[in-house]
Amino acid sequence: MSTVSVDLPWFARATRKFGAPAAFAAALIMSVPGEIHLAEVAGWSGDFAKLMPVCVSVYAASAAVMADVARRFDLPGRKSAQVGAVLALILAILAQDISHLIQLNYMNSSAVLVAAVSAIPGLVVAHLLHMGRGPRETAIEVEAPDVPESDEDQEDGQLSLIDMKTGEAKPRRGKRGRPAVAPEVIEAAAKELQARGEKVTGAALGEALGLSRRTGARYLRKVATTAAETG
Repeated sequence: MSTVSVDLPWFARATRKFGAPAAFAAALIMSVPGEIHLAEVAGWSGDFAKLMPVCVSVYAASAAVMADVARRFDLPGRKSAQVGAVLALILAILAQDISHLIQLNYMNSSAVLVAAVSAIPGLVVAHLLHMGRGPRETAIEVEAPDVPESDEDQEDGQLSLIDMKTGEAKPRRGKRGRPAVAPEVIEAAAKELQARGEKVTGAALGEALGLSRRTGARYLRKVATTAAETG
């Protein structure tokens, strides 16, 4: 599968860079009064009630991100994380609706409502602890078979691709890798250059081996390292 570079128009880039974060911040700010009011209805007061937006809207956003990461990287508990993220979103929506209905006298508080709102912090803690069971790093480790080293690929600074679904290495098309040169062959080429009175450089060694000068320099470093260890 090849990749293409898409040049987005300026307004699309601006929307992605500035519009989405601005809308996200505005939505969080607008949710604050209703969630604080709902906390006050449930019996919290003062600074404690001001923490309810963190337990509802910020929690819903965090749960959505963590559930998406769990799905992408196949982390433990991904299904329950996704269910919890959906429930967190529903909770954030209902908190606004119920608060505004109470403020406009369309409904009154009740024991059931107070009990449900009072349970929010505990449920948030339990769900976040559940979703936090995954590894600290999100990188996937796969076992890939050994593939022949390609000097052309290293010249371009490119590596073979790894299929993240199967864990199999996929060499790039159109370039066949060359087998690595044995250390004794490299040493023999270096000694031959010295015998001819030539200076052993990466370029000279690469030319003697029929490889690129960068590969020759890399092999020269290997020879020097081996000599230092044995000497």
